[in-house]
Amino acid sequence: MMRFLSLFFMILLISLFSMTTPFVFTDSSRPILIKVYGGDDGGGDDDGGDDDGGGDDGGDDGGDDDRNSRRSFNFENDDRNLKRLLDLLQDRANADNLGPDAEQKTYKGYGLEDAEDKSSRDFNIATVGDFGCSTNAKKTVNNMEDKKPELVLPLGDLSYQTTANCWFDMMTPLKGKIMITFGYHDVEDGASKMDQYINGFEIDKHYYSYDYRKVHFLVMASESKFENGSDQYNFVKQDLEKASKDKNIDWIIVTIYRPLYSSPSKHIGEESIRDLYHPLFDKNGVDLVLQAHNHNYQRTYPLTFNPDKASNPIITNGFTTGYNSHTDGVIFATVGTGGESFYSLDGRAPFMATQLDRFGFLNLEIKNGNPHTTLTGTFFDNKGDEIKDYFTIKKEIK
Repeated sequence: MMRFLSLFFMILLISLFSMTTPFVFTDSSRPILIKVYGGDDGGGDDDGGDDDGGGDDGGDDGGDDDRNSRRSFNFENDDRNLKRLLDLLQDRANADNLGPDAEQKTYKGYGLEDAEDKSSRDFNIATVGDFGCSTNAKKTVNNMEDKKPELVLPLGDLSYQTTANCWFDMMTPLKGKIMITFGYHDVEDGASKMDQYINGFEIDKHYYSYDYRKVHFLVMASESKFENGSDQYNFVKQDLEKASKDKNIDWIIVTIYRPLYSSPSKHIGEESIRDLYHPLFDKNGVDLVLQAHNHNYQRTYPLTFNPDKASNPIITNGFTTGYNSHTDGVIFATVGTGGESFYSLDGRAPFMATQLDRFGFLNLEIKNGNPHTTLTGTFFDNKGDEIKDYFTIKKEIK
């Protein structure tokens, strides 16, 4: 009887607070699935990685999906049912409060406050893309905050709403540490939304570079013109050449929204960007390229460009960790695991060292010793703070 009453009140709550959400009754031995149309979630929960999700960025497939999400309610676990229901209603409320007529707020001071720090102290970086504003995205932000990063690198597609309000509000605990990369939704969802990012981070162009400690960061803009001879290409070429000759720079890290290499998933690797820029990365000693767009995690072995068959890069070190920056190639990591759904991984490219579909972020820790400096990458899963990937790159200090 109590279980029947619990189910009755659950259905009543769903009916009252989510009138536009269709729901389906199933046999009591199976979960009830509730399908939500629209909204800001698009990702269900983070208990598993088999939800293909939707909701992306146009580009490769010609437009956005409806970002449908599924929430599972099982009769055998009332506590879990209630938690999932509350998460669903909260996400629904967030979406309803950010409709097409939502007022856009002004945000200031979210960019990195001490970008001119030239010291050699150890520090860590948190990076991830494809956030959204769902419960899963909030868990990712909390997970990053727990690791106390000095620098946060969002990799694009920050808010999927008509404004960036929810994303800025969610990122408030990390304010003053952030340097963004622009993604599809950040650029193509309207000038007013894009201006929120430009004003909040006080940046003039979508591509730029900066130094922090002994690391040079190059931020590229895959949604802007990047062809040979373009302003961006000329900037990238000159910037990398300068950084590679700077004796005060130990590491070069590039961020870009669209991936240059990918296992089979919703989006393929961007051939035109890869063929033009990977040779530049090789020539100028780039250590790591951080990407998003595919809503999963992928990390390659160290690679060098293959001029004979660009889609089949040369693997310079076939181990899953323990790399040497002076002898090995560039590592490409796709970190589209901020909280906006999952995209299925439909195979594994031979150049991919590891891949998974869990919400979480990549933590990069840089330690300066003598005679080596070490970059350690760790992917922290939001579920139980589990380590799902780990790799190190070492190099001799100049």
